[in-house]
Amino acid sequence: MRLAVCQVSAALGDKAKNIATISRAVHTAACWGTDLVVLPELFLTGYNIGSRAAELAEAMDGPSLTAVAKIAARESCAICVGFAERDGKNVFNSSALFDTQGNLVALYRKIHLFGPKEQELFTAGDELVVARLGDCTIGMAICYDIEFPEFARALKRRGADLIVAPTANMLPFVEVPTTFVRARALENGLFLAYANHCGTEAELEYTGMSGISGPDGLDLARAGIRGEALLLAELPTTYPIGSLSTQSDDLRLSAEK
Repeated sequence: MRLAVCQVSAALGDKAKNIATISRAVHTAACWGTDLVVLPELFLTGYNIGSRAAELAEAMDGPSLTAVAKIAARESCAICVGFAERDGKNVFNSSALFDTQGNLVALYRKIHLFGPKEQELFTAGDELVVARLGDCTIGMAICYDIEFPEFARALKRRGADLIVAPTANMLPFVEVPTTFVRARALENGLFLAYANHCGTEAELEYTGMSGISGPDGLDLARAGIRGEALLLAELPTTYPIGSLSTQSDDLRLSAEK
């Protein structure tokens, strides 16, 4: 699989502008033969929308997600994007995965909501999501989820080869992209795509540092703190012997001995 991670600034509350940004990014990635583009958390609206979350949230069959699906089909490129999802009275911090025909492959609702603000605005999800895309099994995560080793391990145990993590990580939490993301990939012997915002939204300044980490815990691609970036990496089908973690197979808890 050829994978792209898009580090980009969202236009706060302007879905039309953000969809246009998605269209340009996916077109560029598709010109390089990319199979999947991963975009940041809540990118359709911008992350720091505060009390407007309920107003801006859309159902899966709403106009914004329909537009993203059409982009995927037009460019023959799969897309994973974060958005505010409306389902009845509930609003979720969600991500959608569309295949190269624009079909919805997976919908994930963020389980670990970060801090009192997210917990006030969104309903927490309660279901792990793993989906097949081509020859790859993809585990779905959003931002704070990736800080929990147990979460990534659960996706691995469900067969994930690659975790995609739209994110909105802000300063001062630089340890997340520099340590946690690489550790989750290494611990579980899988690839991890981490797509962050950059720049500022109101009082928030993002860390950037989007990346694609390999099963050996090393970066296949990494963006800087500032500035937009489109990261591209070919995910190898094999790695050198000894570089892949086997802990998920060998773990023995004391209660099981």
